[in-house]
Amino acid sequence: MIYVVIPVFNRLEKTKSIVSCLREQTAKDFIHTIIIDDGSTDGTREWLIEQNDIKTIKGTGNLLWGGAVNLAFNYLEKIANYTDWVLLINNDVIIEKNYIKNLFNLAKKYYPAAIGSAIKNCNKTPEITSLTIKVDTWNLQINDELKNKKKYQSFDIAESDVLSGRGVIYPFEKIKQCGGMRPKLLPHYYSDYELSLRAKKVGLKLLVSLNNCVFSEEDFMKKKAERKKEKFLTKLLVRKSSSYFVAKIAFWIQASDWLGLITLPFRIIIFMIIPNRGSKLF
Repeated sequence: MIYVVIPVFNRLEKTKSIVSCLREQTAKDFIHTIIIDDGSTDGTREWLIEQNDIKTIKGTGNLLWGGAVNLAFNYLEKIANYTDWVLLINNDVIIEKNYIKNLFNLAKKYYPAAIGSAIKNCNKTPEITSLTIKVDTWNLQINDELKNKKKYQSFDIAESDVLSGRGVIYPFEKIKQCGGMRPKLLPHYYSDYELSLRAKKVGLKLLVSLNNCVFSEEDFMKKKAERKKEKFLTKLLVRKSSSYFVAKIAFWIQASDWLGLITLPFRIIIFMIIPNRGSKLF
């Protein structure tokens, strides 16, 4: 069984879209969809109640991505077998009919592995907007390999340092070994990356399927520009911010080796003081 876990908050039309994609999958007989509705107010809850093929879990309204996914993991602890699989995906993407079948076949072929997905835009001539991710622990940088996409043209699959939750399949047994999510430390951003780091430490290869993509309407450059406009304290203290300092520190602790851990406090101070140095940490 492949359990498809989707956290949602409002955006009902996008939820309907990804559910429609799941119902058209060639592997639909092996799919069980779990949607965690974390306090939606746009009719999502009412619509989900009417869907007999979806298991709906009600959130508190304050879970965010990490907490919502962890709620689903707690549910799976009671019903799933060690041989089952978990597919994490967001409701703001669409997928082709063979997406899950292809991802599952890759997961079996490269086992033990977690298989993520490259991301393409939804234009008529879709272009890749995210490939594999490289983590530079010394300079506290997370870089997409998009700028080097030419070297991946002949690849079907590639290694990645971390995996996004926008479309990634894990063996459930490894999720159990990892201990699930850590929503108190990483409530939203970085929670998917940090999970994949721990999965790697329990023996999973982290791979990205370059041909089996998810499609997104999101403008990543626009979103990046919007984040720059956020107030400094908002960036640091708001749990949903991509610069939430607790989540960032928790991620870099998990990503670092022993030398990186010892020097991490000093490098954080240096990168915060010196402009354009390191990752522009906050």
